[in-house]
Amino acid sequence: MTLAFDGETLAKHLSHALALQAMEECFATEARGATKLPHRIDTPTGKGFIRVMPAVLEDVMGLKIMTLVEGLGNRYLVLLYDVATGELLAMFDADELTRLRTAAVTALAGKALCPRPPSRIGMIGSGFEAVGHLRMFAHLWPLSEVTVFSPNAARREQFAQAMFEELAINVIAAPSADEAIANQPCVILATKAKTPVIDGNALSPKTVVLSIGSTRLDLRELDDRSMQRAAVVVVDGAKAVISESADIAEALQHGILQESQLLELAALAGGATIPQPTRERDLLLFKSVGTALQDLALARALYRDDKVRASGVDIGEVTGLKPFSAKAFPPKVPAMLDARRA
Repeated sequence: MTLAFDGETLAKHLSHALALQAMEECFATEARGATKLPHRIDTPTGKGFIRVMPAVLEDVMGLKIMTLVEGLGNRYLVLLYDVATGELLAMFDADELTRLRTAAVTALAGKALCPRPPSRIGMIGSGFEAVGHLRMFAHLWPLSEVTVFSPNAARREQFAQAMFEELAINVIAAPSADEAIANQPCVILATKAKTPVIDGNALSPKTVVLSIGSTRLDLRELDDRSMQRAAVVVVDGAKAVISESADIAEALQHGILQESQLLELAALAGGATIPQPTRERDLLLFKSVGTALQDLALARALYRDDKVRASGVDIGEVTGLKPFSAKAFPPKVPAMLDARRA
């Protein structure tokens, strides 16, 4: 039996608490060595690309499929399989699932880097991910004020008003990026920019910068100065950010960062400690690109919930078992092939 979940159905069951718990379990499982995460596969289509992201997370396996059509948008699909049987358990429209797990991962990094929850933050970005992240951090921290900047004045004003009405937090639209990030204990970057969106010189010492954009090699979000000042860069996966984030790839290439400065969330879950800022390296950074492990962790948490499963559409056994494939090839197959050739 395979269950199918559309985005509207999932939105009713997704919660910040569920996502945070699922991400904690994800990184704890990774710390135990009970995961497998090969490189994702990107295939250009001419109008965008299709991305396939496989992974194994303890008792489940599966993949996330993402499509991008330039000028149209993205689609996300997560397939959840049972490791023990190979059965396709569920299919998820992963739009809101992706936004919530992304924000939950950033929130875990924020908790680790900001042991004292701040009451105010700065934000760069006013789109889909910015909304999800502000909702998550309003759930996580006692926020009373948020200062936000994005290049489109009308959009940032609209964002500020909408978030104020939804969250009852004072959200201020700043006229510049420098004013949004100045004197902030924590700054969140949630953009799709192709050039850096902040000037690292405008950040106060010991600022925590949580960057979730620049997930491709043609995108940039952090500038070189920010990374020159970094005491550490916490990441959701070192191999992934090195190969997929231009921020990190270019900083390593130019000697601005060293791989030894990258600290994985899984390592923190396993007991690693965060280096303290110094006079020269006085910032704490987080950089994520997202992994299929995170998607599977939240999909698994949803599937395990009886109420969620009851809301899914049973579409039958989509992938029937082929018993013959479990048998080894007969030892005389090569001889049979030789006979056919003759």
